[in-house]
Amino acid sequence: MRFVRFVSAAAVGGLGLVLATAAHAQAAKPPAVSHTVEGRAQCLMCHKTGVMEAVPDAPASHVDRPNEACLWCHAADAAIQTKEAKAITHSLEGKAQCMMCHSGKLEGMPAAPEDHSDRDVKYCTLCHTPPA
Repeated sequence: MRFVRFVSAAAVGGLGLVLATAAHAQAAKPPAVSHTVEGRAQCLMCHKTGVMEAVPDAPASHVDRPNEACLWCHAADAAIQTKEAKAITHSLEGKAQCMMCHSGKLEGMPAAPEDHSDRDVKYCTLCHTPPA
């Protein structure tokens, strides 16, 4: 399993893609979007490789991410911009479905925040790093 983190401002085009890159443990916080996103929900219209020379290209590692995922990391008020995500304290072996335990239904198990409810489990490790 490869763990990545968003590092380029973009949201996705009609293909439902999004953008991400370097290993989370070594990466700096992703840059916040430096322009208004109003009327610019299809980020690959500008951030697709080779489309606009002056605009950063979306990294290949962002492919297959939903459009709304861009602002999880790149909005100025995104949690990843304002605080560090909690590290995963357990092995991921046999625990690939995070919400089975982190749904708020298991006593003593921390529940995922409400704003995580519609996120696919494959995005958990973009912010939350497992032990080495």
